[in-house]
Amino acid sequence: MSTFGIEEEFLLVDRGDNLPARPTQEQSAQLTSLTAGGGAATPEWLSCQVEETSPVFRDAATAVDSLVEFRTALREATNAMGMDVVGVAAAPDVRPEPAQITHDARYQRLAGQTPAIAADQYISGMHVHLGFPDLEVAVRALNGLRGWLPVLVAIGANSPVWRGVESGFESWRSIHYRRWMTNGVPPHFQDLHDYDSRVAMLTAFDAVESPASLSWLARLSHRHDTLEIRACDVQLEAQDSVAIAVLTRALANYALETPPAVAFTQEYLDIALWQSARWGLSGRLLDPVTATLVPAEELVSTLLERVSGHYTSQEDRRFAEAGVRHILERGNGASRQRRAFGRAGVPGIMALATRAMTAAPSDAE
Repeated sequence: MSTFGIEEEFLLVDRGDNLPARPTQEQSAQLTSLTAGGGAATPEWLSCQVEETSPVFRDAATAVDSLVEFRTALREATNAMGMDVVGVAAAPDVRPEPAQITHDARYQRLAGQTPAIAADQYISGMHVHLGFPDLEVAVRALNGLRGWLPVLVAIGANSPVWRGVESGFESWRSIHYRRWMTNGVPPHFQDLHDYDSRVAMLTAFDAVESPASLSWLARLSHRHDTLEIRACDVQLEAQDSVAIAVLTRALANYALETPPAVAFTQEYLDIALWQSARWGLSGRLLDPVTATLVPAEELVSTLLERVSGHYTSQEDRRFAEAGVRHILERGNGASRQRRAFGRAGVPGIMALATRAMTAAPSDAE
């Protein structure tokens, strides 16, 4: 397996009050037609969000260049409109009125089906698409990755503040997102036929419009013929996004060659996921190899050792290891937001996140 892609969901912020922006339809159309670095902007659930769909990558260096180029172009475009754009996974503060849904037929229809959920869905994720020879192999990788989703949540946690106060969670997005149907860790599947059959049963319900409405943290994308990993919050910096994506690709290769020794139930992994969202890298995480809870830093270090031989190049291995260790040393996005919030409140978070959009790691904080 040699290719990967990244989707990043960004928040548009009103520069005057640091609340989610309310772009005009003309501004939204301009932003969602943006292309840069081989990536393309697309509409997201809310009008105050923009998603980037990256090109297909084979190596980390190309991915960083592409994501930084797109983020820079998006920042320039929003700056001209008097808005900021940031990679925070939960809006630190929101308006009292319901969120403004994107002017898109599908999003408007889904919002009508989920009114109270749609009203404050100010959350943004990072999705990693992994390419495989075929989807049968992708299902095997999905099964192998189930137990590793909690640690990915902890590494990528970047949403500690909600409605102007501490949420108490490293990834409030992960908890907030649980309100959707079929959310969380997917079940174990026997094969591709089993996957497709079970998805077909779920989509027979009125609540599930299509397979794309399923909110599992790992699922097949028939549209792209990929395995889509949806566990992580959007990242403050492009370098962190790519480090996590390249680690995830190596982890998938490892999972294919080293099937899980323990068949974890969904409820067991669901608790592990909740615990990761609560304490992130400061707590204990599930080691799916030993089926024990260990300190987060210890598990991440062990994870890097286990997957060291499963990168597609030594350059990618060095990039991912350095990037993940940098996250451990400096803190994930949640830790950095929390420090900024302690210094200067929500404006402090926005100042950090605005710098981080296009900054080198050492320059963002």
